[in-house]
Amino acid sequence: MHYRLGRFGQLRKEVKKSLGIAVLTKKQKLMEHKLIESEHGPIQYWVSGEGNDYIVFTHGALMDGALFRYQLDFFKKDFTLITWDVPAHGRSRPYPHFSLKEAADRLIDILNQEEIKRVHLVGQSMGGYIAQIVAREYTERVKSITTIGSSPIQPRYYSKLDNWLLKLTPSVLRLYPYSLLVRTIARQVSAREEGRSYALQTLKKHSKSEIVNIMKEVYTGIQEYRDDKALGVPIYITYGEHDKTGKVQAYCTEWAKREHLPLEIIPHAAHNANMDNPLFFNRVLKNHLTRWDKE
Repeated sequence: MHYRLGRFGQLRKEVKKSLGIAVLTKKQKLMEHKLIESEHGPIQYWVSGEGNDYIVFTHGALMDGALFRYQLDFFKKDFTLITWDVPAHGRSRPYPHFSLKEAADRLIDILNQEEIKRVHLVGQSMGGYIAQIVAREYTERVKSITTIGSSPIQPRYYSKLDNWLLKLTPSVLRLYPYSLLVRTIARQVSAREEGRSYALQTLKKHSKSEIVNIMKEVYTGIQEYRDDKALGVPIYITYGEHDKTGKVQAYCTEWAKREHLPLEIIPHAAHNANMDNPLFFNRVLKNHLTRWDKE
């Protein structure tokens, strides 16, 4: 190997590249790690970007903020970005008393701490539920919602059989041996080996009891909303063409049809569609955010 002579910093950068070590730019290094305190524990979040508009990315159940790693560079020039580890996930654990409403309230705490008045919310799966609850309870704080492999929280979309199956799911999860459980979930959420590897590593940070309890709170949490109150904000629905998680595709299709909402199917992607096909997802999301900001 040959290295250019010159300043030590340049030589070090070339050595890192030759070894396959990521070389962060100055702007990438400016991602700031912060936290807020709550009565149940600290919430970890990260702020980056340099735009005047704001996006908060909220991950799905059993994942963490790294789910949106491929969105950060793309959006950082036009937006200020917040990623976070939802309570009971990632670095925001241990965290007793997790619930969807608790997570929504803590997201508002983050906005308050950052002095952000209004924000675009992008939520994957469980993150989409949290975004909808924020829009329902704090409508004036939300500019738009984009969901990824999520479904509506309004009860009119769920039959009695649907609700029964949702309640039954945590009991079914308990029957799986731990190793089989995490490997099955990892295979289901991603269409790419890289995405499955990320999911498996993240899932293994949780014990079996944590996995069951989190999923129980997610499924019971969406059933707590007993009216069909409209959210009152623009909504953009997306899901991966290979998403086989429950009835996500059917719910999304019906949601878009009933409420005349835009729906995008992300090609070559499963449940974690933004990670499976970031190039396509980033482009269509930016188109919608740009349009909404002009309105």
